Amino acid sequence: MRKLIIPVFAAVILAGLAAFISFRQEPRKVNFEVSGRVLKSSCPVEYSHNELMVPQAFAEHLLGANIRWDRPAPLPKKVYYKDKVAVLMYHHLSRKPPKPSILSVDRFEGQMKLLKQEGYNVITMDQYRRFMLGNGRIPDNAVLLTFDDGYESFYELAFPILRKYGYTAVDFVIVSGIDDRSKPGFPKLTWQQMREMKKFGMGFYNHTYDLHYYDVVNAKGGKKPALVAHHYIKDKSRNENNQEYYDKVKKDLGLAERRLREELGNTDSALAFPYGAYNDEVLGITASLGIPLTFTIKEGLVGRGERNAGRINGGSNLLTPAQTIDRIRQFVPKRELTVNGRSVSLTGAEPEFRNGRLLVPLDNLCRSLHITMDYDRNDGIVKLTMPEAHHE
Repeated sequence: MRKLIIPVFAAVILAGLAAFISFRQEPRKVNFEVSGRVLKSSCPVEYSHNELMVPQAFAEHLLGANIRWDRPAPLPKKVYYKDKVAVLMYHHLSRKPPKPSILSVDRFEGQMKLLKQEGYNVITMDQYRRFMLGNGRIPDNAVLLTFDDGYESFYELAFPILRKYGYTAVDFVIVSGIDDRSKPGFPKLTWQQMREMKKFGMGFYNHTYDLHYYDVVNAKGGKKPALVAHHYIKDKSRNENNQEYYDKVKKDLGLAERRLREELGNTDSALAFPYGAYNDEVLGITASLGIPLTFTIKEGLVGRGERNAGRINGGSNLLTPAQTIDRIRQFVPKRELTVNGRSVSLTGAEPEFRNGRLLVPLDNLCRSLHITMDYDRNDGIVKLTMPEAHHE
């Protein structure tokens, strides 16, 4: 009997797996509506990384654009990438790091020296903002230096090195730890230290007011990053409802923004998500608060208009300075998606060949053309709203 059970069980598993694969690859017919006009033709679409993928030829017809997925043109010597930014991420520095996740001062300075020697160009937050939100230009091999948490080591150890090489950097601070430096953990910056550093081009931005921790989300004590957690209210045996969660997050981020304005005179805003965690509600709240730029911990280069940026970890003490800086080039894409000759930022799925056809991510293309896309999965309708200049 036992000999029969194993093959039958295996057959069931394989059949289920085959059905799953078939379901994943099975195209679904979707209808399209462009600025209120329903198209006569529908299109089979597929999914990758939860993104809508359509054939290249159909996307060109739908969007009235020239779309290519080619190897980028050769670049001049010492130019590793153009029109992209490598955002490096750091946290705490120490002269004698107690663990590998804390970077030594010597290795940090070694990295800064190599950036200069290897032809990288450290840009300011103002350059980054104008590049992401408008038509600002950046140099080739652009690098933005960022720190998280607001540790005092930024002032004592990183700041002198940054000044030595003529670099600027930004620090995303946990604002409650600045207001109350008696909190446990590594010492935090003071407002006065930050005001002093701002005079030399350093910037300080939002890393929440007090939502940088793991919060309890169920009766068993399970936890999630607080920024995305619906807190479990033990005495009521329930989680925060949607409105309570929304109010909590908006109050926290809004308070951090207000304190940064009051103490530092900030006129622009940016937010780094604690632990890189965010959701649609958080993105909506940041938009409502006028925070146009956000940062995650997903690694990769950042293209123009990519408001929710990935970052490359530079803070591991397990890597030599050369190994860390060399990692930047690992994220240079082997192929580039362009629309009308302009590079498209890929935030999730990349184009891919399936059954002899090139499928391209429709939402990324729409964003690059400033087209609003709304996909109703239940009705199977994709609604596209063209910019005013494209309306008939």
